[in-house]
Amino acid sequence: MVSATLSLARIVKRPDYLAVAQTRRKWVTPSFILQAMAGDSDSPPKAGFTVSKKVGKAVIRSRAKRRLKEAARFTIPMHGTPGWSYVVIGRRAAVSYPFEKLCTDMRWALAKLESGADLKSGNRDKQR
Repeated sequence: MVSATLSLARIVKRPDYLAVAQTRRKWVTPSFILQAMAGDSDSPPKAGFTVSKKVGKAVIRSRAKRRLKEAARFTIPMHGTPGWSYVVIGRRAAVSYPFEKLCTDMRWALAKLESGADLKSGNRDKQR
């Protein structure tokens, strides 16, 4: 697959998570929601991860977060846009979803966000 030496820059501060959420750019999959904020630098893409208590108890949330981090570590450095920031919000299905499908969905979501497909939906104007 991909070399294990790839690393992923992380989002760790709450204001950074909120900044990504305020852009209202997201792509929804069965196992996660990927939010994105475009950047203009040539720095590597950054990612942050969160899983709410709705998903389950601590052990389940941790398992979902670990699986999403690993999928992002394989996918975002190669397929993410330089300078962009991403937030991955785990859903209940992330725990049992096949790992290959998780990586495929992440590549698909990154491509859709980069192409601006989330901006073309008719619901965007209704949300404001």
